[in-house]
Amino acid sequence: MNKEIDNTQILIGNTLKNIRKSLGLTQEEVAESLGLAPRFLSDIERDKTKGSLTTLIKLCNLYKVTPTFILKDYLNTVDFTIDDRLVGFYNLNDNEKAIVLKLIQFMNQSEH
Repeated sequence: MNKEIDNTQILIGNTLKNIRKSLGLTQEEVAESLGLAPRFLSDIERDKTKGSLTTLIKLCNLYKVTPTFILKDYLNTVDFTIDDRLVGFYNLNDNEKAIVLKLIQFMNQSEH
């Protein structure tokens, strides 16, 4: 269920924090990678500051998620399952990705 949007209260900090932690990254590692101050990243994750669209895009690229995935609680879109599944795929190591892609290729061939 989507949250009601109050124009001043779109809170994505906890979502960003959970993604970062699921990837095994520290705030310091993320901040250094993106050229941000660790305190600034901490403030974003605690919803003390919003950051810019540029920062959001940098975080999405680093975390390999879409902005839709981060904002899904605020969007009136029917199905986010593809975004959810892609996050899992992109977080696999290269060998695991290759196995999944070969499995998909095999399944597509068997349908014809």
